Amino acid sequence: MNAKLLVDQVQQLPSRGKGVLRQIYYHMKGMKQRPAWTCLMYRNAARPKAYITMWIMMNQKFSTVDRLVQWGIEVDKVCVLCKNGEETTEHLFLQCQFSRKLWERLLGSIDHHSTVPMVWEQFQQWCIQYGKEKRSTAQRFKTVLTEGIYGIWIERNNRIFSHRSKKDESIANEIAYVTIARIPFNISKM
Repeated sequence: MNAKLLVDQVQQLPSRGKGVLRQIYYHMKGMKQRPAWTCLMYRNAARPKAYITMWIMMNQKFSTVDRLVQWGIEVDKVCVLCKNGEETTEHLFLQCQFSRKLWERLLGSIDHHSTVPMVWEQFQQWCIQYGKEKRSTAQRFKTVLTEGIYGIWIERNNRIFSHRSKKDESIANEIAYVTIARIPFNISKM
């Protein structure tokens, strides 16, 4: 009965060329504003598994050690990449020495001469600032950013679960090769 009331309510709204199912979906979901970082998802030449990983990161849904502890799981809290700090999303991607070196190499490969911020909110603003444009430099930036996030996450997981590790140099080279292969020819000047 509630569903019929909902459909009746939606059908009374102006349709604006949208289907009934879409109208019901948006009515139930409510009109929420899109996050500003969604500009990083569009026209991104990164692999699907990489930009899904970036989406998880931007929504702060990674199962990092700090979140596992909140869920009541007992794990070692030390970052497996640098062995210096407690593993959080912010530490893992922004403050970890291993990640800092990797970001430096990756951004240098696309002639992007700014440093990655060490605070989460500043990092999001930094990503939006450089990834929002439609120029080829922004497309390269988005792809390298997305593949970099994926590379760090995979390296972290390999060290924890497979007890294998790579140097930041080899990860940066792999990301550069993937980026060159995936970006359209007219903008792949890396």
